[in-house]
Amino acid sequence: MAALALVAVVTLWRLALLAFDPPNLSFDEAQYWAWAQTIQLGYYSKPPMVAWAIAATTAVFGEGEGAVKLSSTLAHLVTALFLFALGRELVDRRVGAWAAAGWITLPAVSLSSLMITTDPFLLAAWAAALFFLVKAEKRGAGIHGWWVAFGLAFGLGLLSKYAMAFFLLGLAVWMVLQPEARRLLRGGGLWAGLALGVLIYAPNGIWNALNGFVSYAHTRDNANLHGDMFNFGKLAEFVGGQFGVAGPVMMAAIVFGLWLGLRRGADSRLKLLASFTVPVLAVMTVEAFLSRANANWTAPAFVAGVVLASAVLAQRAPRLLVASLVLHVVAMGGLYNLDAVRHGLGLTENSRLDPMKRIRGWDVVGERVSALMAEHPQARLLADERKVLATLIYYVHPHPFDAVKWNPSGRIHDHFDQTTELVAGAGEYIYVTENPNPPVTVLARFQEGRLLARIEDHLSGTYGRPLSVWWVSGFKGYGE
Repeated sequence: MAALALVAVVTLWRLALLAFDPPNLSFDEAQYWAWAQTIQLGYYSKPPMVAWAIAATTAVFGEGEGAVKLSSTLAHLVTALFLFALGRELVDRRVGAWAAAGWITLPAVSLSSLMITTDPFLLAAWAAALFFLVKAEKRGAGIHGWWVAFGLAFGLGLLSKYAMAFFLLGLAVWMVLQPEARRLLRGGGLWAGLALGVLIYAPNGIWNALNGFVSYAHTRDNANLHGDMFNFGKLAEFVGGQFGVAGPVMMAAIVFGLWLGLRRGADSRLKLLASFTVPVLAVMTVEAFLSRANANWTAPAFVAGVVLASAVLAQRAPRLLVASLVLHVVAMGGLYNLDAVRHGLGLTENSRLDPMKRIRGWDVVGERVSALMAEHPQARLLADERKVLATLIYYVHPHPFDAVKWNPSGRIHDHFDQTTELVAGAGEYIYVTENPNPPVTVLARFQEGRLLARIEDHLSGTYGRPLSVWWVSGFKGYGE
């Protein structure tokens, strides 16, 4: 019960931070909030779950940063509870408790819980699908309620992030390693569950078909296999990053658990957990070597990986589990009190020491731009970068939902290219740019233009660039 108490305390701690001292929104988070203003079956770069979750929490708790981020903390709580159930089902209650505590204090989870991204919903669905798969496999290959639950979780995972498709790779590896599991292919339960998952996901697939498969294209482009290949430096950085994501002890235990689980004659429970851990790690490691891969892209691997590590360490070295837990709680305390730690160490504000540097100060920028727009009530907001436009739509009041993005090429690179259009004709705009001297090709396309302000309040130490704010009117069109 101590582990579940820790899960509850950590979650309450995070909820308190979101309620009383939430971080600013990043531009991705602001964009997801903008998506949530119109409920759709899909959006430019992601399936719809993240926007649906934001719409739900902000409808109840308002549009503050904490309300926007709230569902992320709750999703990680759900994941921890499913891992408790999974560990208990596969091994015993003690392993389930260690897995839940390990998950809720994982370094990446501590950071992710105060951010709104697609990952928390994917991970909750992945943990649920894995638990329901274990229950269903024990019940039998025929169609029954556990397969329905499995299909529901699988479908919700696909609506959260397309990486849920890696779950199928885990299934395949499991059936290769565990021949007895192949009996599920001969029953109707697994196929019915997968069919239900695809059916639940289908509306987003239809949306993509009606919108040029834009989300799939974006996901493909993220792989970036057309750039420089075979990057040993990026591979080393990626592998090292995994020890930051999971913590050094936990990551080492996962690697050891994979060695145990993938051996001939390994315990069937370890084989199952290794099967749903190794594929994502392997694919993303190759991706990092061939092109690039962010450290968090392996997140689904750690769902089964944390249970695997907990099972191995609980039997062989329980003290290491305690040490890992203490290390992660201390790291969490530092992360959640960065300013206090910095002041305590006598460090001045410096972007190199500030992991929050990209999001600090945008509330101040919003106030400045709000004042300028109030002086020009007929003007619409215009920006030439997604991150500036998304963040200002959130932080400027009243929210400029009619804002537009400068896009002379006409190509679709993001949500705002897809959904906004700058039309030639009369009209005023407040143009915000990080370019201190907008190219002549921008200002020359308007009949009038003048500089209103330079904004530097948001800069964290030496990080970032000032913003220039221009008043422009009479757009003449992008020209040739």
